[in-house]
Amino acid sequence: MKKVVSFAVLCAAFAVPAYACQKPAAPASIPDGKKASKEEMLAAKKEVDTFKQAMDEYVTCEKNVMKAESAQEEMLKVADRFNQQIRLFKART
Repeated sequence: MKKVVSFAVLCAAFAVPAYACQKPAAPASIPDGKKASKEEMLAAKKEVDTFKQAMDEYVTCEKNVMKAESAQEEMLKVADRFNQQIRLFKART
């Protein structure tokens, strides 16, 4: 019985890497706030929100501190780029 339990624990330990965290890809592009339509900006907002949510899950899952910090920095850069374009969009409307 002890060998069966030990084998089960060993299998479970090696199965964990199969469920490794998947880093989400950043949105391919963010529309130019000076030229984009309202629909384009709303679609970009959905993409950025989806990316942020997926990245939050990734950071929670990722055990490597350096990878988690890098992901948070990337998330902030995407948010900053999007917010800059939102400000430009609002300035012209």
